[in-house]
Amino acid sequence: MNTTTEFTTEWHLERSRPEQLLSYLGLSRPFIGQINRLVTRFRDVQFLCEHGERPEALLHLRDALAFHLVKMSRWWNFDFCPRSTLEIQAPRFLAHVRAHTERSIEDDTFYDLFTLQRHLHGGDACTILILGHDPEPRMAEILYGVDGQRRFRLAHALRGCAPTWEEASWPDFAGAWLAARTLRARNAGDREAARDASLAQAEHERARSWHQRHFHACCERHIFALYREASAELLQHRSAHGRLEGEAIVNSLAFRVARQAVQSRLTVRDLMRETGCCGSNACPEAVEIERRARMHVFISVDETRQTVQLAIVDRLGSHPCRED
Repeated sequence: MNTTTEFTTEWHLERSRPEQLLSYLGLSRPFIGQINRLVTRFRDVQFLCEHGERPEALLHLRDALAFHLVKMSRWWNFDFCPRSTLEIQAPRFLAHVRAHTERSIEDDTFYDLFTLQRHLHGGDACTILILGHDPEPRMAEILYGVDGQRRFRLAHALRGCAPTWEEASWPDFAGAWLAARTLRARNAGDREAARDASLAQAEHERARSWHQRHFHACCERHIFALYREASAELLQHRSAHGRLEGEAIVNSLAFRVARQAVQSRLTVRDLMRETGCCGSNACPEAVEIERRARMHVFISVDETRQTVQLAIVDRLGSHPCRED
């Protein structure tokens, strides 16, 4: 836990509000950077609540961050366990979530849809909670929602007309967001944009499985194999969005490889050798892993943790790659 006095209660009250950290309707920020920042800020605010003066505003911030962790888990369709991810028991964590939803009708409605469904016909695909319009001006006619089957939907919302919802649905918001871009490009006759968006949809299908397993600790046993698998997938990505998602995933896995090597007091190449993955390109591959690990820290790690995480990567430099 980072207990530095630099990031005080006042700092978090000013800079850790969910609307500052998260982008829901616009996906310009990759998933990994958003969820890493959200988890980090919740942990720090929770620590201050347990060891500081606990002003009411800080308690409300903690509760809001807890709710948005749940919301993000549904938005991006990833597995989330408070005990393993945050080291906090689920009943206690959910008490924070409920405290927030009692203060927000809008967030209570979203939470209810993914839990008890008291406010709608349970499991009804025709009952849709509207989430909002696409924030891009050229996509302003696109409306997003989530139905009673907990699937994300999109609709055309022309002025003066009731929205026309597409029958297709997706398990995460990104699926609907990418489908909207494909649909609009096809309707506009923009073949190049339609092809890019269609490729992005297919590439996101592969990225979705990585997002879902983001917090799976058991994956650490096979982290180098996972890094190579994700790297091979990235080489196949052709769309701008697919490459953005793929780069974030590979960089994150590279950092986990670097961290495991440092914790084991090994070079990356030695770790590769121990896992039976050491080939003729071991040295260049080790250098690439270090480069990607640094990129992960600079792009996807919260600013409150960058110094600590960068120090992990720096330790790899004390064990230079050597040819046998």
